[in-house]
Parts: sequence; C-alpha cells; structure tokens
Amino acid sequence: MLICPQCEFENPESNRFCQSCGVSLTHKVCCQCEANIPIQAKICNSCGADNHTVLWAIISQTKTLQPNLHNLQPQLAQVGNDSNHQSALEISSLADLFAHSQSKTTPALQIQTDTKQTYNRYAIKTEPNSAKLLSNTYHNFPYSFIESQVIDQYPLHKSHLATLQKQQMDLFTELSQNLNDSYLAVTEYWNLIGLPTHALPYLILERYTPSIPRIYDAWQQQDQGVVLLPDRSQWQLVTQLWSQQKLALSQIVWFFDEMAKLWQPLQRTRCAVSLLMQENLRIDEDQAFCLQQLYMDRDEIPTLKDLAQTWQLCLAEAHLEQIEQLNLLLNKMLTGEIIEVDQLRLELHNLGFDETEVEFVETNEPHLSNTNNNTTTELAITEPTMNESESQEIAAQAKNFFAETDDDMMYSSELEEQATAMISMHLKDITDACCTNIGVQRDHNEDFFWVRTTVERIENSTEKNLSVRGLYIVCDGMGGHAAGEVASAMAVESLQKYFQTHWRSELPSHDIIESGVLQANQTLYQTNIENLRSGSGRMGTTLVMALLQDTQMAIAHVGDSRIYRLSRKQGLEQLTLDHEVGQREINRGVEPEIAYARPDAYQLTQALGPRENSGIRPEIQFLEITEDCLILLCSDGLSDNDFIEENWSQHLEPLISSQANLQDGLFKLVDLANEHNGHDNITAVLLRIKLKPDF
Repeated sequence: MLICPQCEFENPESNRFCQSCGVSLTHKVCCQCEANIPIQAKICNSCGADNHTVLWAIISQTKTLQPNLHNLQPQLAQVGNDSNHQSALEISSLADLFAHSQSKTTPALQIQTDTKQTYNRYAIKTEPNSAKLLSNTYHNFPYSFIESQVIDQYPLHKSHLATLQKQQMDLFTELSQNLNDSYLAVTEYWNLIGLPTHALPYLILERYTPSIPRIYDAWQQQDQGVVLLPDRSQWQLVTQLWSQQKLALSQIVWFFDEMAKLWQPLQRTRCAVSLLMQENLRIDEDQAFCLQQLYMDRDEIPTLKDLAQTWQLCLAEAHLEQIEQLNLLLNKMLTGEIIEVDQLRLELHNLGFDETEVEFVETNEPHLSNTNNNTTTELAITEPTMNESESQEIAAQAKNFFAETDDDMMYSSELEEQATAMISMHLKDITDACCTNIGVQRDHNEDFFWVRTTVERIENSTEKNLSVRGLYIVCDGMGGHAAGEVASAMAVESLQKYFQTHWRSELPSHDIIESGVLQANQTLYQTNIENLRSGSGRMGTTLVMALLQDTQMAIAHVGDSRIYRLSRKQGLEQLTLDHEVGQREINRGVEPEIAYARPDAYQLTQALGPRENSGIRPEIQFLEITEDCLILLCSDGLSDNDFIEENWSQHLEPLISSQANLQDGLFKLVDLANEHNGHDNITAVLLRIKLKPDF
C-alpha cells in the first residue's frame, strides 16, 4: 500500500495519484525550488537541494558481560510492511555499520515482495562518523546501541509500526496509557508483539510531541531491535543558543521549566537520563526546547541533584554561571532542599515572576576579568520587593496548582499559564488558506469570505522582525433566491471598507469593531426596507470575523458561523457560541438535551440584516496569541453535526507544523465535510500562526 503524504489515505501500489485527495504518488515538490521531482529523488536535478527523508536509527543488540563490537552479529531483521511485504537490515555485523559509514557502499533495509522483486527502503547515510556506538555510561541494560542516520527511500510505503498499530489497536491504547510501576513488566510482553523495548517510551510519551520526537518506525527480530526517529542531530544545541545570545534570567528559567515539565513522565518511563546529556538538549525551528532522542536510565534512578549538575554544566559552557539567583536554586537542588519536581517548578516560577531589570555593567572585580580587553562584565540584578500578602497569594496559587496530579494535564492551571508565559513571544510566521464549496445538495453558494493579510518584514544583521495586520471574514447568507449571496457579499464589502478607514496603528477597540458590525447590519436592513422585504423574505447573513495585529487578535460574531482555535497545549477550543434558540435556552439553564429537542432549536436569534441595530448585539472578544496555533473561521456547513470536534485531531492538528501544506489540508477537510454533511454550503478560512521566543 502507498500512504498519501497529504491525507494519509491508503492507496494500491499501482496508483499514480491518491484516490482521496488527488496528490501525486510518483512525484513530489522540491523543498527549495518547488520543481516536480520523482518521489524517490534524493537530490533535485534543478537546484541540487537535498530532498530525501533523513531519519535517526537507534539499533539495539544483545551484549555479553564484556561487549565487543566486532563480535556482535545481528541476524537479518524481518519487518512486515503488510501481508505481502517484508524488509531486512542488510548489515552482517554492527562493526560493518562503521565500515559502511566510511565507504561508498550503502547497506539498506530491503523490501521483499510476493513477486520476489526487491527494492531498498532504508539506506545508511554514508557520511564520515555517521554511525557511533552509544556510551555504556547511560545504558546499564543488557544491550549495546548504535546510532546512525538513514534515508527512507520509499516514504510512501506503510511502516511496520503503522501496520502493527492498526492490527493491535486496543493493545497500543492500553499500553500507551501505562505510566505506573508495572512499566518494566510491560516491556517483557512488549517484545512478544514485535517491537524493541526502547520503542515503548516514545509510544507512551507521544502526547509530549514535539518536545519528545514521534517514533517513525520500529521492529524487533531475535536479538536486534531498530527504532527510527525524525533526525534532530543537526538541530542547534541549547548551550549553543545560550552562548550566542545574551539571555535574561527569565529566558533561562523558561528553558529550565520546559525541562522540568518532562522530568516526571521521563522518570516513570525510565528515561530521565535523557535530560542529563547536554548533547541531547536541542532547539527546534521555533526555538522551543526539544530532546533529540530518549535514553534509558541506569540501575540508579536519576534525581533532581543530577539534573542540577547538568544545568550547572550547561550554564558554565554558555558562560552564564555567575547568575546569582540560579546558583541559589541549584544549590537547593544539590543539597537536597528541593527533592520534588513540584517544588522545583514553584521555585522556577517565582524566579521568572520576580525578575525585574537585568543589565550588564562595567566593573573592576578581578574574578570576572575579560582577558581580551582587561575589562570585566558583571551581571547586576535589581532585587524586587514583595510584601507578605503578595508572597502568600503566590504560595496559595502554587499550592492549588500542584495539588493537580493528573499527568495527562501538562498545562492545568492559571499559574502554569503564568509560568510558561515568562518569555515574551514574537510573531515568526503566518500562513492563511481559504476555501468555499457549494456542497452536494445546494444549487448555488450563499457563503462569502474575505481574507487580507499584510506582512511587513524588517531584517538586519542581528535580528528579524515581522509585523502583521490581517482581516478575515466569513458570512453565510440567507433569504430566498439570490438574496443570501447578495447579503453575505454586501456585509463583507461594508466591513472591509469600514476597517480600511477605522483601523489605524493599533488593533481597533471594542466600540470601533461594534460600530463596524452595526454599520454592516444597517446597510442590509436599509436595503430590505427599500426593497419592501418583510419577515422571512428579508435577506440576512451570519458573520464571523477576526482582526489580527501581530500577536493580538479580536474576534466578532453574529449568528451560528463559528471560530475555533487549535493549539498543541490546549487542543481544540470553540471561541464562539451560536446565536440560536437551543443555545439561548442552554444559557438560561436548560439542559442541552431538552434545549435542542425543541423544533425551533436551530433557528437563529441573531443575524445581520433582518432587524435594525437595536436588535443586534454582536459578541466581541480580545485574545492574545501566546503559542503556535490554528484559527479556523467557518460556516455551519463545516461545523454541523460536531464535524470539527470529531475530526480535528486527525485532520487539523497536523497542520500546526510548518512543514504541512495548509491549503491542501483545508481542501481535504472540506472534502471530508462534504461526505459527512454536504447539506449546506461550506466555507472556511484557516490561519496558522507561528511564534518564537523573544531572544
């Protein structure tokens, strides 16, 4: 089977295009010049850019009491891609992996088909030192491990892991939720279903993606196990970032808190040592903290004292060891005064909460001398003052927060929001996509949308800044033949002209936005009066609108079109409540089942056009964008029957990634909605907002 790279639909191998979304299964777009190249091409013929899928392989091998690399003879690992496919790692010994990495030959995983034809699947990337034996310092297990870069030459083929997950869905669900003391017992059974022990933590901790890499493929054959991950070996180290840029205390605290969040789940999966290796602490494309991979603990369980020692080394390497507040915190960890991660995160929160100005001043203290120019630099920190009541209030907040012990809730309180918002976030990128579809039952489209994004980029030798202003509108018209599309188009035209003159240097205020909505309503209402329209014959339209200025957003709505926000931290949030009879009754305290049992439950209580301004109360909210997210504006043709709520995790959440094609993803979502709903026009505007820490 061929897995579509866009919609993940399973296609027969003879297909040249995806049966679901129409994407080519034989060619791909070059990541650099956007030329069409064969799907297996490693290098673009037009621009020479690398275009292969590079993975990070971790290969385990049962070892003797005194392991000798040249004596380790792995068996041929058979991996089932599906009922007719098998693959094998063609490396006669682990020592051969090193030899191949220095030579021009390329060992590969091979797929054996039922017709006895073979083709290479995973090939060792032949670069000097591309493979290495992992240090046994961190592995007191009966295994030796080898790491290497590999290339997936047939990325459209279904992986062994994906096949196994489909076959053993219930088992995977049960084991992925296991974070209790029976973890080691579970690993013994895990090997029986064809996966190596070191694959299990990735599957259990999948909800911590992208901080922990999502496993790509895995299999176990006899005494050899292979785990494939996205290759993060070229990502920047945390210590490199710290060394290159002058960081404030709050910025360092933010990184420490991101690590502390992972401490407890990594301890429970016996992988806490992953946070104790400096070369494993990386920065992704958005300058967020990530681990390159997971390492298994030794017999001795790591403690916060070990974490403190790692942090000391990181600070020393980045020449930041003179920050007094951090040294005091690390000393508490080293002396055992802080032994629980809850207490550690409270201390980190207080450091970020208390920080005022951090500035560099010239001094003559000899212990900080700069040998290059005989001057010295000392970090001077202004101590804040806090009265007793303020201190008690923070302590009470922290106590309430840490009373929550559910490990599934990484972000579970207002305090957590404060702690993770210590770093100011700047806009890194914005992408928009839009689509309207007549549906399968209507003969004309009464929806109308408007998208306008203005981006100003300012870049110099030391920094890049992005300033954005965007106006996004979706209207769903109603009111008889040809009246609905007239109403929706008139509303959009009125609003976009209004904000051209009333949106100046800052995001418009509540009153300005409300006036714009009421002006659009008055335009439609007056047209109805002039055309002698009355009752249900009056044309009208729903409205959802978003105004974005950098990381500040305002939203407004009238009717039952909706706005959703989706982020990795919060999941899916419906930001608007429908203006309809059923929702009105719920607001009054009626049970939802009773409210929507009424025959008029879905009748609109508000819309633009049918009534004069005194009968319209647009709802307006102001939001701050604090993390990478998607903003979806849509007509009810997309949101009806809980379609978004039931499909967001599979079809929307992957689009948060910068690598995902937002427009193709939206087309796929609308096509799927036509299959499930299709009774109405479908219109959607989708925004992807990417942020970066202000470093």
